[in-house]
Amino acid sequence: MSTAIRRPASLRRHAAIYSAAALAVGLPAVAEPDEPELRNPTITVTDPGADTNPYADPEAPYRAVRSASGLLTEDLIDTPKTISVITDETLKDLGATSFRDVFRTQPGITLGTGEGGNAFGDRIFIRGFDARNDVYVDGVRDPGVGSRETFAVQQIEVLKGPSSTFGGRGTTGGAVSLVSKQPGKGDWGDAEFTLGTDDTRRATIDLNEQITDTFAVRFNGMVHESGVAGRDHVYNDRWGTAFAAEWTPSTALEVGFDYYHLSTDFLPDWGHPYDTNKNRPFDVRRDNFYGVLSRDYGETFSDIYTGRLAWAISDTMQFNTILRYGQSKNAYTASAPERPDPVARTVSANAKRRNAITEYWTNQSYLTMDFDTGGVSHTLVTGIELSREEIINRQQAFTECATLPCTGTSANPILDLDNPDNGIPFGNETAVTGRPTIETETAAIYAVDTLTFSPKWQASIGIRADDYSAEATNISGRSGPQPDRGSDSQFINWNAGLVYKPVENATIYGNFSSASNPPCEQLDAFAIDYGGCDAATTDLDPVENLSYELGAKANLFGHFDLTGAVFLIERDGVPIGIGRGASATIGSQDQEVYGFEVGVAGNLTEDWSLFGGFTAFDTEVTDSSDPSQIGESFPNVSETSFTLTSRYQITDRIHIGGTGNYNSEKFGGTVAAGSTQVPDYWRFDMFGGIELREGLELSFNILNITDELYYDALYRSGTPFSYVAPGRSASITLDVDF
Repeated sequence: MSTAIRRPASLRRHAAIYSAAALAVGLPAVAEPDEPELRNPTITVTDPGADTNPYADPEAPYRAVRSASGLLTEDLIDTPKTISVITDETLKDLGATSFRDVFRTQPGITLGTGEGGNAFGDRIFIRGFDARNDVYVDGVRDPGVGSRETFAVQQIEVLKGPSSTFGGRGTTGGAVSLVSKQPGKGDWGDAEFTLGTDDTRRATIDLNEQITDTFAVRFNGMVHESGVAGRDHVYNDRWGTAFAAEWTPSTALEVGFDYYHLSTDFLPDWGHPYDTNKNRPFDVRRDNFYGVLSRDYGETFSDIYTGRLAWAISDTMQFNTILRYGQSKNAYTASAPERPDPVARTVSANAKRRNAITEYWTNQSYLTMDFDTGGVSHTLVTGIELSREEIINRQQAFTECATLPCTGTSANPILDLDNPDNGIPFGNETAVTGRPTIETETAAIYAVDTLTFSPKWQASIGIRADDYSAEATNISGRSGPQPDRGSDSQFINWNAGLVYKPVENATIYGNFSSASNPPCEQLDAFAIDYGGCDAATTDLDPVENLSYELGAKANLFGHFDLTGAVFLIERDGVPIGIGRGASATIGSQDQEVYGFEVGVAGNLTEDWSLFGGFTAFDTEVTDSSDPSQIGESFPNVSETSFTLTSRYQITDRIHIGGTGNYNSEKFGGTVAAGSTQVPDYWRFDMFGGIELREGLELSFNILNITDELYYDALYRSGTPFSYVAPGRSASITLDVDF
């Protein structure tokens, strides 16, 4: 729903407190009228028939008040950690419909590349560190790199800094959790229809039905077709559904089930070739596409089934459990514009291929207890996590050719650098070959305690112990089949935070936390430099990461949050490959990131809303087995970034706004920045809307108003290519509430 941004509303919802375990073992008996009530992490608002984010301020929907995570029991202002939350209202005004759209404009986060050794898809860097496998859905890891959508997302939460206490392995720079829409009270619906440039057509529907006083369902659906602004031939078509049901037979019991599906059909685009002589992307037409239309393709799907249960055992004790099964696919053949010849003005369309299937089971169960010890109040969350993940990294195989029609030679097509002919024939059927597989198992136990000493002093202490094992089988390399390999790791992580509240609406905090990167952490790769399951690393100890953060948070004017923090992340013993071929050896590297960030979210006045932030940090290789790397910064990271979205409610029916976004230059390289780079850039967007009548709104988005030519990322090799970001696009949306 997208009428005036100040619209109050209410949903009774309890996030991350359901479970499918109850479906297997039977449900507790319905309690008597004096039974305890479930803990409610949502915000109390007054309109039971409206579709409103239950974690956001109803008077300022850019401002999230709470996390949906059951491990974060306090309001965000009292949580000693930097947590950025992008609400559904913010997503709409940003015009963001995909994961990459969202994080193209978030400070402190950089988009990464898909390469030959790791998967093409939703790859991001948080505070300088790769987070491609640190994405969660409702607090449960979503393994496998693919494509994600926002049509069924209530809000997106970004935990900054090492977060293994909350998320397990990885999370070196932080973690991202997509919060799903769940059933609410009342009967209502919302439909949106979008038309735009570049053949954009999009429709979404959101329906909530209160079937009985104790049973509600919610359905979200989406179809989307579009090209990509400023790019020839490239398209992205997708459709998705999300169904959720919730049964609350009493105030002490809640059972839920949801199913999510997303399918995409797209043409992969790996951008422009790079001119190493001039140390910049080649000066060619922006819309030049260097793929082969008869060969290249991209397909993904995702199916996720989730059961949840929440049971208030007493007024001070609650049990929560969640059981999830998921399967996804990421398949593509993409042409990388490599080996350009600036004299002959040609470039090779080198095929990068993958056909990966990911399957996983996860159970998370935890107990939340409120109790006192002396004069100290505790909210203790203690639980377990069990998971099994399997990813099959298959390849596409077919004959490639240098001359056309195909002659059977094992080479890639050569295209004209200035006027590439993408319609050249490419005649061989593709086939899936090989079955390289990585299987992992995780067993973890954790406890997070919030201690309240007085109205002014509070502490948060957490610890998590993981037993992580990985086995890689059916591996083939350039020299032929390779032996199976495996790794077993045990690691403990912790966090400790202290909060001081000089006044009720402000906090000053310090936080210390850790994270661990065990061998074979990244499931989409096998090579050392991708964090994959390389035979040379399986016997190594997990890489340890430590974070130190000092920050402050303040709520101003009742509905506006201002946050700021300085931070230091230290990472020791990162495995790296030195040299190539038979002379290659394994070494290690120590890394450091330090910087600061500020953020704003909410309403400065009743009519003026802001969301955004500024991040500046310095990355450095502090020690390395390769002396030439010492003192270098990290590759593919913008060390300075800024975003500010401003919205003004001109009248009760009309609003207008815009977004400004800056990212500094990014350097290429493998494990240390090299000399190749893509330049810094500014991007500006605009949006607005008018309520034609109650329940009917017409809105618009113009993205990249100045049609700025900029690049999301740079491939890491010595012959890199640079990912071209979308050009200017415009769309209008009709929003119908019913």
